[in-house]
Amino acid sequence: MSTPPAPAGVIRGTVRDAAGAPVAGARVAFADGPVPLPDVAAVTDGEGRFALTAPAAGTYTLACRADGGTATTRVRVAAGPAAARPEDVRADLRLG
Repeated sequence: MSTPPAPAGVIRGTVRDAAGAPVAGARVAFADGPVPLPDVAAVTDGEGRFALTAPAAGTYTLACRADGGTATTRVRVAAGPAAARPEDVRADLRLG
């Protein structure tokens, strides 16, 4: 039995409204990426924080939807040494 590949990294960030306040309950999901992506989403906590695991190195587009509007951003997840802990990537979104 083969072991599945380790994730390339974790994309962590916050969602804020137009005034800069954290948005709880916003849905953040992968809109595009370098590999086929699971249909999963992170929901922000009370501080507007979220985390999504990137399955491979490459450029990802994140889409956010909440009562205050929508937002998108692109982030790059770099490949690291196979034995190393996946690196975190920061992605902050502001609803518009």
